[in-house]
Amino acid sequence: MKRKTWMISALMYAMVFMACFGVLHVLKTLMEPSGSASVERRESQVPESIREEETGEEWEEQAGPALATDSQAGETQDEVIRQEGYKEWKKKFPGMWTPPQAPEEPYIPPRLILATDLHYQSALAGDGGEAFRLFVERCDGKVVQYLPELLEAFLDEVIKERPSALVLSGDITMNGERMNHEELAARLKRVQDAGIQVLVIPGNHDINNHDAAVYYGDRKEPAPYIDGPEFHEIYHEYGYDQALSRDSSSLSYVYALDDRNWLLMLDSCQYEPDNKVEGRLKDSTMAWADEQLARAKEEGVFVIPIAHHNLLAQSRMYTTQCAMDNNGEVISLLQKYELPLFFSGHLHVQRIRKHKSEPGVPEGNYGIQEIVTDALSIPPCQYGEVLWEEDGSISYATRAVDVSAWARNNGSANPDLLDFEDWSCRYIQKLISDQIRGVVKNLGTDVEHSMAATYAGVYIDYYAGREIDVKGIKSTKGYRFWERNMPDSYLIRELDAMIADSDRDNNYFLLPEEEGWLTGD
Repeated sequence: MKRKTWMISALMYAMVFMACFGVLHVLKTLMEPSGSASVERRESQVPESIREEETGEEWEEQAGPALATDSQAGETQDEVIRQEGYKEWKKKFPGMWTPPQAPEEPYIPPRLILATDLHYQSALAGDGGEAFRLFVERCDGKVVQYLPELLEAFLDEVIKERPSALVLSGDITMNGERMNHEELAARLKRVQDAGIQVLVIPGNHDINNHDAAVYYGDRKEPAPYIDGPEFHEIYHEYGYDQALSRDSSSLSYVYALDDRNWLLMLDSCQYEPDNKVEGRLKDSTMAWADEQLARAKEEGVFVIPIAHHNLLAQSRMYTTQCAMDNNGEVISLLQKYELPLFFSGHLHVQRIRKHKSEPGVPEGNYGIQEIVTDALSIPPCQYGEVLWEEDGSISYATRAVDVSAWARNNGSANPDLLDFEDWSCRYIQKLISDQIRGVVKNLGTDVEHSMAATYAGVYIDYYAGREIDVKGIKSTKGYRFWERNMPDSYLIRELDAMIADSDRDNNYFLLPEEEGWLTGD
C-alpha cells in the first residue's frame, strides 16, 4: 500500500515539473527577437557539409519533421513569428524550395545523306544473255550487273553513318519496273528499321514508263510498271506517312527534320497520262509549295527544296530535258523566300552552280545555289552528305561507295567487286571504246585505244565533278588523234564541252552562316 502511494506521488510531481517547463519555454520564445534566434539554432544544428551540399526534396524531408516539432512545442506561438521564421529559412536555403531544373539539352543539328539516280535493277530482271549484254553496252555507264551489290554496300554505309535521314531524289529504278520498285522498297526497310528515316520522290524513269523491260536470252520483253498511286502504295512509309504536309495533286510533301529545318520534297515529274523525260512543277503544286514556304517563314523554319529535275541549266554537254520546263517560275518562287539551296539529280553529273543575278544587280548578291548530285549507279558511284555545322553554316561533300571494302567484309570472291574502283574505270573505258569503234573507222587499234582512253578519262572526271586540267588533256596523244582524225565529230564536241564545264571542283560546298537559319530569328 505504501509502495502504491509512493508511485502516485512521484507521477504527480513529474506532471507538475513538465507543466512548469512548458510555461518557461513559451515565455522565452516570446521574448526572442522575431524568430531569428530559433532560426539560428536550427541552422546551427545542421552540419556544415549538409548545409552546403544537400538541396531539394532530400533536404526538405529531413527539415520537415524538425519544423513540425518546433511548432508543436508551443501551441501559443504567434503565427506571424512562425511565418517570418519560415521566410528567413527560405532565404538561407533558396535551392531547397524549388525542385532543380534539368539543364536544357544542347541542340544537335541534322545531317543528311543524299543519293540520286540509283536506277536499281533486280538480278532477276536479266539472265546475262545476249539481250542483257546488249542492254548493258547501250547504257551510259551504269554498273548494271552489280547494282544489287552496290545498293547493299551503300545501305551498309548509311546505317554505319546514322544520318538524320536518307534522301533518294528520283530515278530510283532502272525503268520503273514493278519488280524493281518492290525489291528496292524491301531493301530500304533495313535502313528504316535501323532508326534512319528514308525519304523518296520519283524521277522520270519511275512511273508510267513504257520502257520497263526484262532481259532473258536474246529477248527484251516488256515488264509491268507502276502508276502514281502505286508509287505511293509501295513507298508510303518512306516519307509520305511522316509528312508534315502533302500536295494533293502530286507526290510532293514536306518533311520536318526537326522544329527548325524542313525538306520540301518536290515531285517534278510528268507521267500523266504518259511518262516524259522533261520535268515541270504543276501550277497546283506551285501554289501548295508557296503556302508551305509562307508557313515556314512565319514560323522561322529553314527550308531546303529537293527535286529530281534541275533548277538551272548546268551543262554544256546536256542542254535539253534537264532543267524543268517552268524553271523560271520555280526560281522566282524560291527566291521570293530567299532560299539559299536547291538539291537535284537527273543530270548524272556532279555540278554546283549559283543562279546569276538579274541584269543591273551587282554580282555577289543573293542567288539560289543548286547542287546536283551525280548518279549513284555510274562510277565513281558517289553520294552527297549535307551537314549543319555548329556555327550555323551548311556544308556539302561527296563520298564514293566503298564497294571493295563491302565485298571483303562479306567474303566475296568476285575480283570485280574486290577491286571495284579499278574495275569500274576499265568498265567505262571498254564501254566507250566499243561505242567509239562504231564511229571511228580504220584508224588502227593503237589510235582507237588512245582516243578511247582520253575520252573515258575526261568522261569519268566530268561525271564525278572533278576539275580537269585543260592544257594537260589537250596535250595528250589521244586528244591530238581526235583533232586530227575526227575534227567535226559530235564526240569531240562532247569532249570539249566536258572539258569546258570542268574548270573547278564540284564536290564540296560551304554555305556561310546567315543570321536566323538555325535560330529562327
